[in-house]
Amino acid sequence: MHAQDPAPFSLDPNNPEDAELIGFFVDELPARVDTLRTAAENEDLDSIKRLAHQLKGAAPSYGFPTIGQAAAQLEDCLKDTGINSLVQIKAELDALIGLCDSYAKGS
Repeated sequence: MHAQDPAPFSLDPNNPEDAELIGFFVDELPARVDTLRTAAENEDLDSIKRLAHQLKGAAPSYGFPTIGQAAAQLEDCLKDTGINSLVQIKAELDALIGLCDSYAKGS
């Protein structure tokens, strides 16, 4: 399993109950990535924004603030609806997906 990032207010991986919850979060990452990819393929920006918002809030509490930060950047990018932002949205989405994949694969 990929090491967690240190973060205040996150679950303690040394506590068995917390470790189990962290495991559930990591185990759900591939499904979240698949959902993000599907939303991107369907150009469903509302779903991408909702998923990014969920990850922004949840990831830090599980000890993954970098995922939360990447999700926040994507969410912020989605608030800018200008044509020039489409390239940035894709870049932020790809960054978030790559980060989630790396944690899910334990690399």
